[in-house]
Parts: sequence; C-alpha cells; structure tokens
Amino acid sequence: MINLRFSNGEIIQEENEFPIGLIILKKGDLLCESNFCNYKKIHINKGVFAEEFLFDKRSNELLKNIRKTEITILDNIAEADKFLSQNTNLLKLAIEKRINMLINMNEKISSNFIKNENSKKLSSEKSKKFFKSIYRYNWHHFNADFIQKYISARELILEKEYEEALDILNKIILNNVKDDYFKAEIDIWKIYCVYHLNPDKAHELFDKVRYKYNFLDSLISFKILHNLFNKKKLDTIYNSYFKKGYVIPAKTVLFFEGEEGDWSFLILKGSIFVSKFLNEKTEVLLNILTEGEIVGEIAILKKVKRTATVFSKASTQIILIDSDNFESLINESYLLGKNILKALIYRVDFQKELIQKRTLKEKIKFLINKYSIERLNELHLTPIQFINLFGSEIDMNNFLSEINSNKIAALRPDGTLNFKS
Repeated sequence: MINLRFSNGEIIQEENEFPIGLIILKKGDLLCESNFCNYKKIHINKGVFAEEFLFDKRSNELLKNIRKTEITILDNIAEADKFLSQNTNLLKLAIEKRINMLINMNEKISSNFIKNENSKKLSSEKSKKFFKSIYRYNWHHFNADFIQKYISARELILEKEYEEALDILNKIILNNVKDDYFKAEIDIWKIYCVYHLNPDKAHELFDKVRYKYNFLDSLISFKILHNLFNKKKLDTIYNSYFKKGYVIPAKTVLFFEGEEGDWSFLILKGSIFVSKFLNEKTEVLLNILTEGEIVGEIAILKKVKRTATVFSKASTQIILIDSDNFESLINESYLLGKNILKALIYRVDFQKELIQKRTLKEKIKFLINKYSIERLNELHLTPIQFINLFGSEIDMNNFLSEINSNKIAALRPDGTLNFKS
C-alpha cells in the first residue's frame, strides 16, 4: 500500500500504460480522461481508478491531479481485490464510470461507421418494420405474454409463493415456441415449485425430465434444482441467477431501437446480436456479444431510448440488471459486480486491439480468435455481417479475396460464411 499527496498538476498515470496498482481517491480533485473513449471527468474526494490492474490490462484512462489530491495505491492484486469486495459502493462507482466510457466509445465508433443521414435514430415502429423485412420468419419479443408470465412466476418463487408460481407456469402456452431449452427451463421451475408442495411427486417429475431432455446440465436452473434436491447451498453465481437470471428463447428480440428501456443484462451462456437497421434491406451488425459481456448497459444509469436492436438467434441465459436491483446485486455478489466491471473493461480493450491491427488478415484472425471458429459457424454470418464487426469500412472484394486466398472461409450455398479450422 502506498499513500501519495499532490499539490501541482502532476500526471499520476498515463493512458495505455500498465497500472502500478488500484488507485483509490481519498481527497481532492482528480481528472480522469480517455482519448480512446472520448471520456473526461473530474472526480471529487471519492472513486477508484486503474481497475485494469485486477485483470493485467493496460489502462484506458489518464489520471491527473487538479487540486490537493490524496490517493492510496494498492499494488498487490489480492489486496486490491479484497478492498473492492469490502467497498462495493466504490465498485458501483467504478462500473458507472466504465459504462460512461463505453457509451462515449460506442458513439465515437458509430459516428465513423454509420454516416450522415444513416446515423439518425429510428423510432421503435420503423425498427420493427425494417427488422421484419430482413428477418422474415417469426420472432418473439421480450414483452411477449409467455416470457413475462415466466418472469412473474420466478418473482413469486423468490417470495416463496409456490402455488401461485406453479399456477402461472402451468398456464404458459408454448405451442409457438420451438426452443426446447426454454421448455426445459419451464419444466425445471415447475418441479422446483412442486418440491416445496409435494417432495415425492417432485422426484418423480425430476426423473421424467432427465430422460426428456439430454442437455439439462447446460442449464443453470437445473443445477439450482439439483442443489435443492441435495440440500446444498447455492454458489454465488447460481444465487444471482436464482434471483434475476432467465433463459431467453431462440429467435427473440429483447428490444428494438427506439424503445424505452430501463434494464440491461449480463450474458451467462449464449450470443446476442446488436444491430442497426438503416432501411428495409440494410442491417449494420454493430456487435455480437457473448458470455461475460453486458448488454444495454446505459440503462443501468438512466432510462433511455434504445440506440440499437438487440436479439438472440439461439437460446441464451442471462442475468437481468436494472437501476433498481443494480446496487443490491453487487452488494450481494462481489463476483457478479467484478464480472460486470471486467466485461466493460474487456469491451474497450477489444476495440482498441482491433483498431491497432494493421492488415486485413490480422483483423480477420483477431475476430476469429475472439469468437472461435465453432461459434462463428453456428452463427451463420454473411460476409457483410462479418465485415460490420470490424467497426470500420472494409472493401467487400478485398475481404473475399483475403479469405479465399488464405483459405480462411468459404461461402455456403445460403451465402453465409463457413470458417475453416
């Protein structure tokens, strides 16, 4: 632990350097600035900085004394980790700072990528129209009756209202839902309710469900049920999922651009597409977010209109986060809060590294390493969708020439990319 005082305008830390420790502001005015993220703010008397120290990453912020700054530097990772676990109010401030940095960075990238008239924010009605024109098959929406009933039942389970929860779960109509993972999720929570009403019957149902589905071990809810049957205490992440975790069925739009939003979520398993639709024929795929990444993060800080359309093509397991439960989730689970912080830092770090790749081949390889060949092949991306992920304009002919000449990928008959190992 190192304690320092400053009276002049000294630079405490440079951007893009490895931090010497976790920096805790005790007193004074400290300027935090990031050229890459277009972020600049003076923090007064409270805050933590250089959180990249916990994850062995270069810092994304310059720190400069403005007036009589006093700081403490924790230069041991274990000590820094323990400090944040005991000061979740500061962890919350760190997450809020990183969210603002990410918002500014995304606006910077979008302004370079989506030009002039195409950068206008759409109404939710136009977003829905454009989405349906491009993705023609049937899609669910997060606000659909069967999803909201599932969420309501889970909230009743938290309140130990098992009969009421079971009644709602039994009323969920799944005729139009093609996702077996979601159907298994409903069955599992039914058994959870039955266990508290009639344990013997619950064990009978449990045996039937185990033979009905061959993928139950991949569902967090199944592990929660298994722990219940064996009277084991829930691990931290299971406890967080029990309180605010859900399965989002395949082919679900979580929100359209232009909709009001006051919630976000952390992905535990699966992939989420983040797109802007410029017209009935043009989709710009801004990002594909995967395990450990946070989506709709601005809604943690304030209620806003969504800036992009977010949807899942396959079943996805998430933890729902809103302005009401954000602080309590972090207070109850430091690991969850740390994972959110890590996700925000890694998102900026990924964009920075991608931009630094000079050649097209390097950029392609970098994206493949991020997502993996197996996942990319499951996603069935078109060449233009993959190019969108660069966050800058890439010539289509150059891209196709690069992947063909280096045998990186080939086009399937449906026009999507098949990446080669």
